[in-house]
Amino acid sequence: MNTLPWTNLWLQRSPSFYQRVDPTPLAGPYFVHCNEQAARLLGLNAEDLGTETALRCFNGDEPLPGMQPIATVYAGHQFGIFTSRLGDGRAITLGGTLGANGETYEIQLKGAGLTPYSRTLDGRYPLGAAIREYLAGEALAALGIPSTRALCLLGSRTEIRRDRSETAAILVRMARSHVRFGHFEYFHHRDEIDDLRELFVFVIEQHFPELLDEAAEKWPLRFLETVIGRTARLIAGWQSAGFVHGVMNTDNMTLSGETLDLGPFGFMETYDPGFSPNPSDDQRRYQYDQQPDIGRWNCLALAQAFTSLLPSPTIPASLLRLYRQTYQQHYLQAMRAKLGLQTQHPDDIDLVNSLLSALALSGADYAGFFRELARFEPGRGLTYSAPLRNWLACYQDRLSLEKAPPNERRDRMNRVNPCYVLRAHLLYQVEQKAEKGDFTELERLLKLVQNPYEEQPGMAFYSQPQQQDNISRRLG
Repeated sequence: MNTLPWTNLWLQRSPSFYQRVDPTPLAGPYFVHCNEQAARLLGLNAEDLGTETALRCFNGDEPLPGMQPIATVYAGHQFGIFTSRLGDGRAITLGGTLGANGETYEIQLKGAGLTPYSRTLDGRYPLGAAIREYLAGEALAALGIPSTRALCLLGSRTEIRRDRSETAAILVRMARSHVRFGHFEYFHHRDEIDDLRELFVFVIEQHFPELLDEAAEKWPLRFLETVIGRTARLIAGWQSAGFVHGVMNTDNMTLSGETLDLGPFGFMETYDPGFSPNPSDDQRRYQYDQQPDIGRWNCLALAQAFTSLLPSPTIPASLLRLYRQTYQQHYLQAMRAKLGLQTQHPDDIDLVNSLLSALALSGADYAGFFRELARFEPGRGLTYSAPLRNWLACYQDRLSLEKAPPNERRDRMNRVNPCYVLRAHLLYQVEQKAEKGDFTELERLLKLVQNPYEEQPGMAFYSQPQQQDNISRRLG
């Protein structure tokens, strides 16, 4: 840790963007887990992280040289309603450092105490919720879906009150950028155009250097095209994986196209277009089948925040066409891969949609079905429901257009269809044991979701729905 160069480039910009704030240390801090896979991105290993120096740094007792903690201000549309001032209420940015791959990563402490933007909250993060975000970031990254990740997780003796008494944690998370759509919304809706423009130039210089070679007047439109494309690809990844974010507010959307702020998330088990893991989403605005349209809605909100920087105050229709086209292209590409299809056929989208209808009627397990489909051979004798039998006849016809033999198709499918996903009952089991100070289940589940495609001996329980009776349940 001491060998990494640290800097906080926010401090070179307007103080309108942030306020300096020191973390508030937890009592009796300890490492719950150090993430070796994420550490490698910085050229470190788990031993480099699990030191007393690192513990004191991440707990806020003694930041390393070059770290200058801040909290940033932003706004956002929350469940469709604009909130004019939010900000980092429990996230404190320590600074950025250069990774082993040449990328710069920004490091944040989530749960490190009060900031000027905490409002009525306490700035703390319950251990169970922190564990969920820790696991979710790793699960998504292993599936090839961009996400913030965690370097490590700290537990403590500090007690906090939510629905019940819990202990507080600090999640040390990293991302290429934590800048949100809401950062730009904040200054746009306050009509502080000079600050908006300065923030934009800062973001271009730090995170979109490829645009610097173009004329400055082209930056806003090119920037929006890039961010909208990233967002569409991200949500296509969510949909193909059966992942639901749960709180797709604009303040939870990043310019980098990385999944951010994993609270009431869920991986869909029984296929259900209306699946939502968020009980507070009364209108079910963010349920599974709404995510693509909400992604477009959020991109429209971001584009609206840029109208003062665009040549015309009217948002170009090409931007929203770009979202739909990019989403559809990447979603269909992902679903073809899940079905083991290498070639393209104009009826493939109908094949996918008819499968989803059959899965909904069958009550089949989403991840389990695709995993088992790799073993499909005509007349093999497995038991399927009537809707899936009808679909499999169409699938068999479609496979006849492919040249690869069944074993090659099976291998390809097993490289994109996970055996292990973060099922709700597994997360509950991890949290229950963690409350008693037992983190062995966390370690076990983490290893599985970091390597989700390879079946491990003796781990069948972790690939099954909670009430799995037999293989026909997964197949409908």
